[in-house]
Amino acid sequence: MNPLYEFLSHLMRENFACRSKGEVFAVKKIVGLLILGVLGIPRGGALAQDLYEAQTQGDIPPQFMFAAQGEATAPGLQRMMLPPGEEIPQPIAEPLSTPLSSDDFESDVEKAAQDDFRTFDCQPALLESTGTWLRRGFWYGEIDAVLLERSFDTSGVTLAFDASVLNPIQRLGTKNQLAIDGAKPGVEGAPRLNVGRFLFRDCANRDHTMEFTIFGGGNWSQSSELDGGNLVMPLTITNGNPSFSGAQRMEFDYNSWFNSFELTYNVKQRMQKDRMELEPSGHWVRRAQPSSTNSLLAGLRYFSLDEDLKIMAFGIPDGNADLNDETGNYHVRTGNHLIGTEMGIGHSYETSRWSLEAKVKGGMYLNMIDLDSSFDVTGNITSGSTDLEGDNMTWIGQAALIGKWHLRPNFSLRTSFEVMHLSGVSLAPYQVDFIPSGSPQLLMNSDVVYLGGAIGFESYW
Repeated sequence: MNPLYEFLSHLMRENFACRSKGEVFAVKKIVGLLILGVLGIPRGGALAQDLYEAQTQGDIPPQFMFAAQGEATAPGLQRMMLPPGEEIPQPIAEPLSTPLSSDDFESDVEKAAQDDFRTFDCQPALLESTGTWLRRGFWYGEIDAVLLERSFDTSGVTLAFDASVLNPIQRLGTKNQLAIDGAKPGVEGAPRLNVGRFLFRDCANRDHTMEFTIFGGGNWSQSSELDGGNLVMPLTITNGNPSFSGAQRMEFDYNSWFNSFELTYNVKQRMQKDRMELEPSGHWVRRAQPSSTNSLLAGLRYFSLDEDLKIMAFGIPDGNADLNDETGNYHVRTGNHLIGTEMGIGHSYETSRWSLEAKVKGGMYLNMIDLDSSFDVTGNITSGSTDLEGDNMTWIGQAALIGKWHLRPNFSLRTSFEVMHLSGVSLAPYQVDFIPSGSPQLLMNSDVVYLGGAIGFESYW
C-alpha cells in the first residue's frame, strides 16, 4: 500500500477520535485536497503525452534497444524493434588501429590471417594494373623487327655517264648516268634480340640488370646498269688511269651489312608506390601511379660494317683495231671492325597500361679497317689490286623513341622510331681509283646514317 495513503488514514482516525465536529470538517477538507493532488500526478503525465501527440500528429517513434556488449539479442526481438520493411543492418569490419608491439606481434599476425579480419568493407583491395606487377621476373627478352633506311651521300657516287649525249644538262638525267644512290638505297630489315638478367634492386627502388643484345643481319643492296654508245668514267674516279671508259654497257652491284653485339649493365628506376583509389561503386582499387623514371647504361660493344661493290663493263675497245671488245671487272671489299665502350641515358613516362621512353647512347670505338680490291680487263695487261689495313677512331651514336602497350603484366607490345649514326668508317664506293700498282691510301672518313622504326614485343619470366 502507498505510504501516503497509510499516513492520511492514520491521521484521519486520530482526528475523528479526539476532535469536535468542526475540527473534523476542517480536517476532511485538508485530506480531500491532498487526495486530489495525489490523484492528479499520473493524470498530468497523460496530458503531457496527449499534448506531444497533438504536436507531432503521428505515432511515437519505436524505441531501439541494443544488447549490451557481449550479450546476444534474439533476431525475432530485433525485427520487432525495427520499423516494418527494414532489415537488420550488418556490422562493418574495420581495420585494426592498435599499434603492434614486439610482444604481441605473432598474435596480431595470426589475427590478420583469419577470414573475419578484412579491410575496406569486408573485402581486400582489388589489384588492377599495379606498378609492382610490371617488370617482374629474373629474366626478360625483347624481340624487334627493325626497318631502317641507309644513307651515306645525298648526292650519290657517279660511276659513268653517256658521252654520246652532247648536252651536259641531259647528262645529269638518271637515264644517262650510272650512279650509286647514297640517299635512297632502300629499306631493309634488321632483327634485334635482347636478353637480360635481373641482378638486384637497390634501396632507391632501382633495378640492376645485365643485358646482351644482338642486332643486324640486314643487307642493304642496290644495282643498276647503263647502255650507250660511249660510256665514260669521271676523272674523280679514274684519276687519269686506264679504266672502263668507252664501254658499250656498264653495271654495278653494291651490298652493305652490319652486325652488332652489346653487353651492358643497366640501372633503371621503378614506378612510384601504388595508390589506393575509391571507385563510385564503393570498392577500393590498388592502381599504379603514373611516374617519370630515368635509366643509365654502360657496357662493351663490337660492331662490324662490311661492304662489297662489283663494277662490270662490256664492249670496251681494246685499241687493236679488231672487232674483239674486252670485258672489265672491278671488285672492292671493305671491312670495319669496331670495338669499344658505350654509355647511355633514358627517360620515360610510365603508366599501368602504356609507357613512352626516350633513349640515347653512344661511344668512341677503335676501328680496324681492311681493304681488298682488284680490277682487270680481259686481253689487256692493265690490271691492279690493293690490300690495305688501317686504324681509325670511330663514333657510333643511337637514339630511340619507344612506346609500349602492356597487354599483360609480363607481356608488352613495342614500337619505336630509331636513328643510328656512324662516323669515321670506310665505304667501298670511295675506294675505286683504278691505280694499277695498288691504292696507296685508305679513305676512312665517311659517315653513315640509319633511320627507321621497329615493332616487336617484350616478356618477363
